[in-house]
Amino acid sequence: MIVNLYVDHLMPTSPTSAEEVWNATREHPKLFSDAADRIGLTPSEYREFRNNLLDGKAVYVKLPRRLDAMSGVRHGSVYAVKNARMNQTIMGWRVDLADGNVVYVPQICGNISLLKHAAVAQVKRKRHPYVAHARHVPYTPAIAHVPETPVVVTPPEEVPAETAPTVAQAIPAAASHGSPFFFFIPAAVAGLVAGLSHSSTPAPPCSHGSNAANVCQK
Repeated sequence: MIVNLYVDHLMPTSPTSAEEVWNATREHPKLFSDAADRIGLTPSEYREFRNNLLDGKAVYVKLPRRLDAMSGVRHGSVYAVKNARMNQTIMGWRVDLADGNVVYVPQICGNISLLKHAAVAQVKRKRHPYVAHARHVPYTPAIAHVPETPVVVTPPEEVPAETAPTVAQAIPAAASHGSPFFFFIPAAVAGLVAGLSHSSTPAPPCSHGSNAANVCQK
């Protein structure tokens, strides 16, 4: 299944700044808080994300193609796409959180997204001589692989409506008032009567009977 987040957008119009994204979270608090919960942000992480937007800590960048989760909304219901892979590189805002997680906001749709542990600070540690120690390593079951979900962020192609087939209505020739078929019927009947009159047996001579009924030949 391919998810089109251009259609299932959280913001009706594409934001032009991080301040517009923050303002959308203020105008639609439940929508965005539900989206944050769906992609896996804790309430404290979501508050930090909003504060960083307001404090100018969002950076306009190219978003990575793969994200751990992207939010969307359809018919008023918020959902999240796990392990999403976008079909193209798009621009948006990157907001780093203190725990190393990163929230991305695609400019084209405003759908908040999450990439886990993408900004973990590198802490320099003091090096110690390596000493090998034999120790028991507990068995860790393999984590099931989550398949990638293709995500597009472009307008859907318009499919032309199917043209209804034109049905030709056949009109019988007999139904036409100007058809010669109607003239053929009386002519045929007249011909049939004439044929019968010519082919009938001739009347007997008058010498064979009375002509009172005028049915004999003189």
